[in-house]
Amino acid sequence: MIVDAHLHVWNQIVGMIANETPVVPLGGGMIRIGEDEMLGMPAYMLDCAARAEYVVAEFDAAGVDMGVVVQDYMDGVQNDYLREVLDRFPGRFFAHALPNYWDADHVAEEAARLFEQGFRGLKMPGEHFLGKMRLDDRRFVPIWNAMEENGYVLAVDLSEGQDQVQEMENILAQCPQLHVALGHFGMVNRNGWPGQLNLCRHANVYIETGGIIWLYRNEGYPFSSAIDAIVRAKRDVGIEKLMWGSDWPRTMIDFTYRQSLDFSRHEDAFSDSEKELLLGANAARLYQIQATTQHRQAVPVVTEG
Repeated sequence: MIVDAHLHVWNQIVGMIANETPVVPLGGGMIRIGEDEMLGMPAYMLDCAARAEYVVAEFDAAGVDMGVVVQDYMDGVQNDYLREVLDRFPGRFFAHALPNYWDADHVAEEAARLFEQGFRGLKMPGEHFLGKMRLDDRRFVPIWNAMEENGYVLAVDLSEGQDQVQEMENILAQCPQLHVALGHFGMVNRNGWPGQLNLCRHANVYIETGGIIWLYRNEGYPFSSAIDAIVRAKRDVGIEKLMWGSDWPRTMIDFTYRQSLDFSRHEDAFSDSEKELLLGANAARLYQIQATTQHRQAVPVVTEG
């Protein structure tokens, strides 16, 4: 079973950076952040919508069974759209809700409502909070307690480096059984290690590779330094704590979805049993995904003929 543990979908960009700089869709994959214009997603996304049906088509072509949707404030809150996605594509997605942490006095009540609506995970885009808000703010404690009690998953992207690691340690000290998925492989080549990786020494903390091909984009496919990083993480915290993720669609500006998977799927540094864990079994365990007996196979491509 192959599970993409980190991807984004959105119906309309209504984003902000650090709750102060708007992200404006321009069309043709282009966005404006402040005064800067850039390609924010593949150019064929003419209306700047990264809809779920697009990534389901990628799943089917690459042989991926399902994906875990995370959210980010730069795209805007997509909770309503994600509820529709879960209904339209049963069995293909696990979706994290995104509450308004900036409204810290009321976010616990909002999180409770999101759980009542059926969400079993929350996203915390920690990089937006650096210097503005602490991850271990006491007003968030009821959220972490509820998530720990119910086995829900907190997906968190920490800022570059290790500035927010102690804040996560404080959360885990209070909620030692909290289930956590660390994003972007702990910003491995942005001074994020060893601190972010060492968080995986806690019982239910995992780390996923979403965006790792962005971190090593200058190297290009097959991303040998990314493989080295995964091998080191396997040595330091165990293959059982590692999950593959694509960070679709942003990383697809530079590389294809299949490349984001194949650089590890076809890598000799991992045994078949290790690949089974890395590519899906670990994510299925963390997210309590029911394993299937029949899995999708990658579709042959015309350029192989």
